[in-house]
Amino acid sequence: MQRAGTLIEKKPKLKAIFQGEEHAYVYCLLADINDPTRQFECRVLDEEDISTEPGEAITLEVIHVVTDRKNGKVRFDCHLVS
Repeated sequence: MQRAGTLIEKKPKLKAIFQGEEHAYVYCLLADINDPTRQFECRVLDEEDISTEPGEAITLEVIHVVTDRKNGKVRFDCHLVS
């Protein structure tokens, strides 16, 4: 599955544990390409930073979906589509 949209915000050089191993990632907030009022929180794994700047289009390949039922949020763990 892919997520495509406009990059609203990014936070580079973050670290997290994913499947038992530490990975670098970039936090991204995307506005959906078809409905810009819908926003997606994504972690782009295995990247220190991405060249895409806020306001530019981006496409990500989803590798894992995380549902936080308590807060009513869904986050996507992704890889950057080249």
